[in-house]
Amino acid sequence: MRDSDNGGLGSSRPRWIRWPIFAVVVLIAACQARDIIKVSDFSEQHRLVPESIAIVSWNAQKGAHPRFKSDLSQVVTGHRPDFVFLQEARADLLETTHMGGYFASSWSYPWPDGVTIGLLSLSHIAPTRVQPLPSKHREFLITAPKLSLVTEYPLTNGERLLAVNVHLLAFERWSTNGIRSQLEDLKAVMQEHAGPIVLTGDFNTWNGERLNLLEEIAEELRLTEVTGFPPGRKTADKEASFLNWLFGIDEDMPLDRFYYRGFTHHSAEVLPYDSSDHRAIQVTLSVAPSRLARVE
Repeated sequence: MRDSDNGGLGSSRPRWIRWPIFAVVVLIAACQARDIIKVSDFSEQHRLVPESIAIVSWNAQKGAHPRFKSDLSQVVTGHRPDFVFLQEARADLLETTHMGGYFASSWSYPWPDGVTIGLLSLSHIAPTRVQPLPSKHREFLITAPKLSLVTEYPLTNGERLLAVNVHLLAFERWSTNGIRSQLEDLKAVMQEHAGPIVLTGDFNTWNGERLNLLEEIAEELRLTEVTGFPPGRKTADKEASFLNWLFGIDEDMPLDRFYYRGFTHHSAEVLPYDSSDHRAIQVTLSVAPSRLARVE
């Protein structure tokens, strides 16, 4: 066979090699964390957070379900929470003026006008601090950093509430370096805060080792986990038994959790909306009497 007969095949090989490299570059470029944006005005711009509060946390699954926006509006207007913390969210999901909020983007689909996904923290009270905190590690080395969104709000007792909306790294089978690093960064932020704290979101705690890392941080920071939820919180996909075995996933461990400090816990609910693969959770709290007495 002449060289020219094999030329087409031989010359195409570098082109095939270039395409995967190009795809990786595009993915990495698309997965850069960006600035935060204000998505809506706050209904109580200069007010203080009341002594009793209700907080909703929900992984929106990118808001892809056609009913998600209306369900979110129903959560906001029907359940009337003081705060709503969304993971895997979009900036355009809020269709009500009842709450204001900030959106921190994590990544965008790599094509023109691609949807941007990130965290959305909503409230009636305007925060005095808004800080996105991307993870140092990426899943599979090339995908987006997982993002947390830190906000701070003034309380009636003169203290400030530090609220941390969390989405932890998910896919680490043979190492916990990524989630450990992300938790250490979160701990460093919370250690600087002397007042009440709420830490909630999608922690991707799908096995005991990952949960133990989270519990160690919670113990160091004197955070209490809300454990009184009824059944219904998101767990691993029970139909993906082979993948669960491959990644060491416990099919019964909840991924969405709620921790607090400086409050008294009153109730915990799993809300009945199915427009995401996660169910929203709602917790009601009040400022601990000891903290109120401290001010009086």
